[in-house]
Amino acid sequence: MEDEKNYILLRVFREEEDMKFFTDVLDDSNIDYKVDNPQSISDNTLATAYGVQVAEDALQYKFMLMVAKDDFERAQTELRSHIAEWISNAGSEENSLLNEFNDEELLDVIKKPDEWSEEDSAMAQALLEKRGKHVSNEVVEAYRQKRLEEVRKPKFGGYFTIIIGYIFAFAGGIIGIFLAASLLGKKRIFNGEKVNIYDKKTRVNAVIYLIISILVVIALTVFLVMKNL
Repeated sequence: MEDEKNYILLRVFREEEDMKFFTDVLDDSNIDYKVDNPQSISDNTLATAYGVQVAEDALQYKFMLMVAKDDFERAQTELRSHIAEWISNAGSEENSLLNEFNDEELLDVIKKPDEWSEEDSAMAQALLEKRGKHVSNEVVEAYRQKRLEEVRKPKFGGYFTIIIGYIFAFAGGIIGIFLAASLLGKKRIFNGEKVNIYDKKTRVNAVIYLIISILVVIALTVFLVMKNL
């Protein structure tokens, strides 16, 4: 993917007209972006850059809106502001499916921006306001930062996974290499950052049995070559 490291996927769209609101906001805010066709990009490239689920979802659409890495968070801020303004002016919260949510569920939408779109978050804030539950932009940002801390935190791979990794490393090598690679992988979170999926302890063990796996593969290869001489 061209400029993969410099541009980050913001949103996917089926129709170009559905994207216009977003590109207008980005243009007005002087934010650098480009539009790609996900169907012209290989599954592996998409999966490597954004994760398997995102790759599967993106391939159902025609347009990928990509924002420059340095502008990504500013783009999200501008979009939240414009979406909130549009909802306020249009009065569209009456027809939202979120209208069926209770106050706690609406607050949960705001607290988890990784699970909901900018539109959903702004709509939940507007609905709470209408119900007399004021949630300021400062509070929304505080929830956002708290959620960032949560999703940034790497997880422990588990002792079973680590033990299995060593078994595969010594037993044959190839599977150990693939397992190690998966434990050393990163994920892209909702603010555009790429963070480690697994904690340091898991990754250190993964590096060790990655080295063992490679050495085993080399040793087996040398043995087979020498045997056939």
